[in-house]
Amino acid sequence: MATVQTDGSAVTSSSTNNSSGAAMNVGGSSTVLSNQALGAYYNGVFGSTPVDNDSANKALSGGVFKFENTRGVTQRVTSTLAGGVANSFLTHSADDYSNRRSIHRQEVVRTTRTTTAVRAGYWNIYGGNWTTTPTTAVDLFWDISGGSTSATSTDQAASPTSSVPGELVYKLGQPLPVMADYAAKTA
Repeated sequence: MATVQTDGSAVTSSSTNNSSGAAMNVGGSSTVLSNQALGAYYNGVFGSTPVDNDSANKALSGGVFKFENTRGVTQRVTSTLAGGVANSFLTHSADDYSNRRSIHRQEVVRTTRTTTAVRAGYWNIYGGNWTTTPTTAVDLFWDISGGSTSATSTDQAASPTSSVPGELVYKLGQPLPVMADYAAKTA
């Protein structure tokens, strides 16, 4: 309930009507609510209006600045943006086919040799700083199948490609398991 009128004066029983409103399809018999027809649409500027000026620019130079899209912008569906500018950016759901990985594999191992630097006397215990920054080295991977080290990971299961998306190992009663590659992905 209102306690003060818009001009700052006190509310009286005759100055303010707090027992009314509007509703859809109430009919003409209501004495408290005013009737509002179905589909009534009041759309006007109520906050701010986008303006193309020095502080804001178009996302696509060939498009319109304020495009009132009635269908929405949807991944894998929208093929035009900003009022009809052809754009295939959203049709692939942000996939980067050349760099995507299905498995997060460890690419490199870096070790900061802090303990070695402390033993060498590079840590100033009183000043709380290093006199010489500890070395950060790239360590080698151990290749199980080769029995040696290698600069990159040799884990084939964590490195699928379109031509070899994975491997399958199975037994059909023979003494050794059968190893085969899955068929190449062509699409």
